[in-house]
Amino acid sequence: MKERLSKTEKIILDKLDKILAGQNPGNPATFLEDKLWQTLKKFEYSEEKRAKEQENIHRLMSDISHQIKTPLSALLLHLELASDESLSREEQTAALKECKEQADKISFMSETMFKVVKLENGLISVKRTESDIIKTVEEAVAAIKPALELKNLTLDLDLPDCLTIPHDPLWTKEALINILDNAVKYTNAGRIAVKIDKGPIYTRIDITDTGIGISSDDYAKIFTRFYRVRAAGTERIEGTGLGLFIAREILRQQNGNITVNSKIGQGSVFAVFLQNY
Repeated sequence: MKERLSKTEKIILDKLDKILAGQNPGNPATFLEDKLWQTLKKFEYSEEKRAKEQENIHRLMSDISHQIKTPLSALLLHLELASDESLSREEQTAALKECKEQADKISFMSETMFKVVKLENGLISVKRTESDIIKTVEEAVAAIKPALELKNLTLDLDLPDCLTIPHDPLWTKEALINILDNAVKYTNAGRIAVKIDKGPIYTRIDITDTGIGISSDDYAKIFTRFYRVRAAGTERIEGTGLGLFIAREILRQQNGNITVNSKIGQGSVFAVFLQNY
């Protein structure tokens, strides 16, 4: 059949064969070739994206199973103890109290993990509106004040009276709460300080603590899912290892960012950057 075709038709068919084989046909000679090549590349991209999403879901389900296993085992153990008639009423009551604590852990962990899924897949809408960032910061600080008072930590605020920048007040507050909560958990004595500076492009929010500090090797790791700093004295500190990851995702969806600078034994500075326009 190809023998009876004109030279131009043969060129087009050869290029089409390359396109269908997933090869680059070279410089497209026609509008049709160009569109066919673009369509094929889009299809390949969508297949690659779908495969990546499936991989992410499988990994997340594996993570969920691993993370819930410990509190679930503890819950089942204490349920068995609570139903043991040979134990005293006080012992059964203590077992039931432990059951509730473990159930609360599972519930909190599940909610946090599904929040991660929604953020990663664009199911949560983070919308920037012109809002007072000072109010957002003050609400975040108010949420962690009970934990501050429980550990007798000093709070230092260096905030202007009013500063309006584009941000999502609700989600930005959650990101800041996660960072502040992390600072309180890893600070046994001293202070937590919050300072805001507006630059020409970004507004910077520094959250400083006098805690145990973070090794420079862990700077990137602490913003990944489920990673927790392993240092002396951190074994009993509870957490999901998702707070800083969620904070970073929220900030990135607002064209913002978060960095950390720290010294072991001297504390850390988490710097939040929000775009001014």
